[in-house]
Amino acid sequence: MSERVIEGARLRGGSWRRGPALLAAVVLAAYALVGLGAGWAWHELWQPSDGVVFQKQWYADGEALRQDFSGTGLYVLVAAGCGLALGGVFALVGSQRPVLTLVLCVAGSLLAAWLMLTLGERLGPADPHDLAETAEDGTRLPSALRVAGVPPLLAFSLGSLAALALVFTLFPGKGREAGSSPEPRG
Repeated sequence: MSERVIEGARLRGGSWRRGPALLAAVVLAAYALVGLGAGWAWHELWQPSDGVVFQKQWYADGEALRQDFSGTGLYVLVAAGCGLALGGVFALVGSQRPVLTLVLCVAGSLLAAWLMLTLGERLGPADPHDLAETAEDGTRLPSALRVAGVPPLLAFSLGSLAALALVFTLFPGKGREAGSSPEPRG
């Protein structure tokens, strides 16, 4: 009987060590896949507009200027929505290890944001300013899909953090994280 107890303790100890690694692999893989899907969705939802080439320079018309803003706005909407969804799911799944879940979700959301941006921009039209150098005057070229500025790039992470904060606040875990000591009482 004591051999079974020792063997059971080894199995539980082994599964405890695999638990965080498995959680990390699942969280990072999910964020990477959703980031790629979000990049494709961002590209599909956005519609480029044309500008015109004059003296080897590309000039956007009024519609192209609005589309530049819509590319950034769509990026924020798609990224924040995906971040909220994934953050909520992993807050519930990783509720026994909230600190590890938080760190993994932040790392995963940064990876997803980068993948979304990279894939979306690669699927979109080439930069018209580069193409204008070899184009003839009067040539119409589509605007490029891009994000203006750095703050919109944080939308994926902010969405994930908002969901984590909401779930961890509304549904506090009953257990404490392995390896943490109980709160000191005075």
